[in-house]
Amino acid sequence: MEAEGQPRGAPLACGALGSFDRGRVERIARSLGGGLAPVHEDENSILMLDRKPLEWSGTGGRGLAWVAGARWRGGAERWSDAARQGACGLAISGSPFVHSAIDGLLPVYWLDDAGAAYFATRLEPLARSVPGRLSVDWDAWSSTFLLRYPLGDRTPFAEIRRLPQHSTLCRREGRTMVESPSWPWAAIHPDRSPSAAAEAAIEALRESTRALGDGVICPLSGGRDSRILLQLLVEHEQAGAALTVGDDAGTGREEDLASPVADALGVRHEVLAPTAADYPDDWALRAERVEHQFVDHAWLAPLARCLDGVSAPVVDGFALDVWMQSGNRFYDPESLEPGVRGRDLLFDRLRRYGKAQLAFAEPLREPLLARVREQFLVQVDHYTGHPSQALLSLYATRSVRGVGRYPIGLLGHRASVIVPGAADAFARAALSADPLEKAPHRMYDHILARFGRIGAMPTTNDAPRRKPTLPRRWRSEPAVAMYRDLLSEGPLAEHLAPELRAWLENPNRGELSGDLRLGMEAIGLFHHWWRRYRPLLSEPLVEDLRG
Repeated sequence: MEAEGQPRGAPLACGALGSFDRGRVERIARSLGGGLAPVHEDENSILMLDRKPLEWSGTGGRGLAWVAGARWRGGAERWSDAARQGACGLAISGSPFVHSAIDGLLPVYWLDDAGAAYFATRLEPLARSVPGRLSVDWDAWSSTFLLRYPLGDRTPFAEIRRLPQHSTLCRREGRTMVESPSWPWAAIHPDRSPSAAAEAAIEALRESTRALGDGVICPLSGGRDSRILLQLLVEHEQAGAALTVGDDAGTGREEDLASPVADALGVRHEVLAPTAADYPDDWALRAERVEHQFVDHAWLAPLARCLDGVSAPVVDGFALDVWMQSGNRFYDPESLEPGVRGRDLLFDRLRRYGKAQLAFAEPLREPLLARVREQFLVQVDHYTGHPSQALLSLYATRSVRGVGRYPIGLLGHRASVIVPGAADAFARAALSADPLEKAPHRMYDHILARFGRIGAMPTTNDAPRRKPTLPRRWRSEPAVAMYRDLLSEGPLAEHLAPELRAWLENPNRGELSGDLRLGMEAIGLFHHWWRRYRPLLSEPLVEDLRG
């Protein structure tokens, strides 16, 4: 966690390598929101931060770092040691370079221009610093449409890239270069039983939460991850409050499952009840804070508003389900199988809850699907054959590029969010058991069995679903009016499926299929981004979306 007195929220950092324009770096810093100051500058590099840098030095050089989602323990002797603690940074001994964290959570965006590589922890300041026009990255958007997030290092702008996890960015011989040494988590091969791995995992979670102090806030869903974290906070008398917001499914399921857990643990519980009138503002807030790189509706925006500026740390259950293999949503014996077949099946599992291409006019559907499948297979190819192939592939794609935008971008915009599931010790522990042996949820069973009553309470993983009986914000009149407006003007307005267009225009509309809803959210996100950045963009050619 940040040192006492440091700003709340994910760190803001920017800088440059090479023959940089200092005035441009200063403009990027101002665009990040103010409060940034130079913490290092020489003829080949500059770094500006909104807080005191974390310093490391040793046999591997010297550097300045910033961290989000984890506590800094110090003692790093090289950049890879800092990265294992969840830190990004600038190495300043010898030829300077920027590095990302092992977990990939905190973005480092960069662009190459006029003899320098400029970087920042947020996308918009870089985009607005470019003197010329920017281009739509249709590979990034095609993946965002169908998988909900970009793949690899792509961003919505073709000229701007994101540094992959555990990678470095440098200027060498007049060129900007990215190097990605072997990801340490991919070097772990299973050698423990599921129960032994679970014991190591729970100890790693305790270590991540133990030093947070008291009054910690825990967003509490109806699932297993958040109740595990809340239980650990209660054990050490650290829990301040539990917060629950409904998932807008019209059943009250999250609230109904979370409340008994908070009551059993004796933790103050608050249920957030947002209004339909607030939905358009909540949707826009969510879109902007995830930097238009994760498709979803606005259900977590009220929680983000509640957390903005809170002084207590917040814990988030990000990635626990990935490493401990929650149910069969993405994992089953076939997709867990190492090899080409398992890799191909994982792509299908990732799309089983929504085939968003059906929201597009028919001529775009098959080209979109083929384009995204090819991208995905390329991105995960280097994990093919690894015993933990499916887990590594899922984390490196969906977790890093999609869901990770929530704890760091949405919830962690102005709050200090700690993410124990992305800690190096936890990932190593969970990966130490063979995926086929711990399927479908043996690690969860082992951990929850130790928690007595709350471990036996129903969760979203096993409680039966009910038919919707409550109003749903995403289908309210303010929401539908917003979607209708978003989809009516923009590059894809003429390429909607007739079924989606008819639903939007029908005053007596009924249910909307999951496929069309996901596509509606995706196209709406693209049009919202296009409107925001239209003055910066070259005219997009939708024909390029076909590849």
